[in-house]
Amino acid sequence: MKKNKNKEAFAIVTGASKGLGYSYCEELLKLGYNVIGVARDTESLKNLQEKYVDLKVESWNIDLSNPEGATNLYEKAKNFDIEILINNAGYGVWGYFDQTDLEQEMNMIDLNIKTLHILTKLFVEYFKEKDKGRVLNIGSMASFTPAPVFSSYYASKAYVWSLGVAINTELKKTKSKVRVITLCPGPLKTDFWNRSSNQNEAKYKSNVKVMKTNVYARKSLYSGLNTKRKNYIVTGKINKFIKWITKWAPESTVLNSVYNYQRKRK
Repeated sequence: MKKNKNKEAFAIVTGASKGLGYSYCEELLKLGYNVIGVARDTESLKNLQEKYVDLKVESWNIDLSNPEGATNLYEKAKNFDIEILINNAGYGVWGYFDQTDLEQEMNMIDLNIKTLHILTKLFVEYFKEKDKGRVLNIGSMASFTPAPVFSSYYASKAYVWSLGVAINTELKKTKSKVRVITLCPGPLKTDFWNRSSNQNEAKYKSNVKVMKTNVYARKSLYSGLNTKRKNYIVTGKINKFIKWITKWAPESTVLNSVYNYQRKRK
């Protein structure tokens, strides 16, 4: 991957304190980008500040589950030379729909959908003024099918995918150099499942090999920053096969498979 040559260029990563967001911060620093890491608790970013002393690592404590935080983030970011935004912050609410907590679901929708929508809107406008920049929205393999027992999370990621594909098509059709690319990871080794299932020590159960978070961050970042025509990125042979099966298998087969898979995860 080509190194960044603009020493003043910044990349913003939301949900930056751990997991995939933290890995994206480090991969961007390796490429020579200054980084603005956004999270409710940014203590962990001190490690990156100490490791990459020749670059700037800003740590902004902002609660993006309140959509007003998105506007505040943008207003603050306008003082920097932003070239990349990675909308990574998000979580899920697992369980049967009539048993899950409504307030928690609304908070998830605010973060996964409203905040992402606001930031994408504002930064697309900002990037178009410069005729340069990329928004990388973190979708999911969950974007491609409904999921009984994980319904609201999968629905939120379907929104992320649909929105991003539409915007990126508009940008290509109008000859803009700006891009909105949706990255669609499968299962990763993070604490996502702990928060989604409200369990402190929940273990992700899978019959397939789970990609390491830093490996996915490196591969997806390369694809997301370099693709010219694609609207979304699915990384890994297994994920690509699942995407293909989801598209061509009968809907009832896919829904039964997802239901059986999700209900056994607790």
